[in-house]
Amino acid sequence: MSPSLPTNTQPTRAPWVLRHLSLMTLAEGSTLIALVLIAVPLKYWAGMPIFVKVLGPIHGAFFVWAVSVIITAAVQKHLSPGKAAQVFIAALIPFGGLWSHRLIDREIALKTAQKP
Repeated sequence: MSPSLPTNTQPTRAPWVLRHLSLMTLAEGSTLIALVLIAVPLKYWAGMPIFVKVLGPIHGAFFVWAVSVIITAAVQKHLSPGKAAQVFIAALIPFGGLWSHRLIDREIALKTAQKP
């Protein structure tokens, strides 16, 4: 006879807010990179301000959305205040979104590795 398996064999999932934040850091970081490396140079070197006028508000919306998710994750205690501050500061720096994404993915790995 085989040993009985526990009835709850579902792998633990990371909190939804962390998975959402992981994607938001990529989206916000991507729009910041596009704004800084593509739209602003086109505005000043090619005289095409339309790209900044379009991409600026898109990036602004993603930034506000990302900050609200960071605050939500911190309030729900899925992120420590220090890590939440790190993710926020990284959102202000081009390519910081990639670093934040990796930090959040490590947090997700820690949360899923813990036993329920």
